[in-house]
Amino acid sequence: MLNNPYEAPQELATGGYITKELHSVTVHFDDIHYSLSSGQLNGGYHHTLAVRNQQLTYQIETEKDLPGGSVANYLAQEFEQIDTPVHFSTALLTSATMTLHAYAKVEEKDTIVETIVTAGYEKTAHRAGTGYCYEERDGGAFITPGTINILVFTNKALTDSAMVKAMMTITEAKTAALQDWGGAESVKLYPFMNEDIPDALTKERNTTATGTSTDGVVLTIDTNGDVLTDAGTFSLFGGDTLAKAVYVGVQRALENAIGAE
Repeated sequence: MLNNPYEAPQELATGGYITKELHSVTVHFDDIHYSLSSGQLNGGYHHTLAVRNQQLTYQIETEKDLPGGSVANYLAQEFEQIDTPVHFSTALLTSATMTLHAYAKVEEKDTIVETIVTAGYEKTAHRAGTGYCYEERDGGAFITPGTINILVFTNKALTDSAMVKAMMTITEAKTAALQDWGGAESVKLYPFMNEDIPDALTKERNTTATGTSTDGVVLTIDTNGDVLTDAGTFSLFGGDTLAKAVYVGVQRALENAIGAE
């Protein structure tokens, strides 16, 4: 087994205790935190006592094949098994190997941002705007989940609008990390529809992936921290600590994933 040089510690500098298991990484908090998540269990804005990245270790055709019949119910059952309040929890689902997660911490002055990332791109790398695989109807098709999942933690508090801005910064940093990794190409494993790229999008055909089709993010803030109103790339929080922690975390997770092949 690969020795993981970027394994997460037992405790976050921003507060939180990490439980690392073969197929999951869970962070518990002593008091209620606030999160913004793309996860299907308590996604969006939510008060949280725990966040989790859960690996799905087998192939399924539809969500109904999961225990509980949906992603949300499956993740809820996982929290119930560790005696964690489901209504104060949120989680992401991934097919990436959990033991290859990568941890990163960036500090600048009194600002701390930490990330725990799982990554891979071989099956779902995609460039935004270059066609689609399916149209969602009545739940849509089930696509292999969470190729790049990013858990973000900070000792700062953010306004709701700043949390949305932080999501934008996280996405930009992830894309920069992918492009600097060596220009991962969009996959051609699926039949894409409406692939033509208008000149308004790009003058030359470029298929470098901007992410994967199944990426997930959980951003967790400390409501007792200093309140920030901006998380854009010109701010110390967004452009320095947040962007760097995401960039380094994604690159380290990619390094782990490729090194294990």
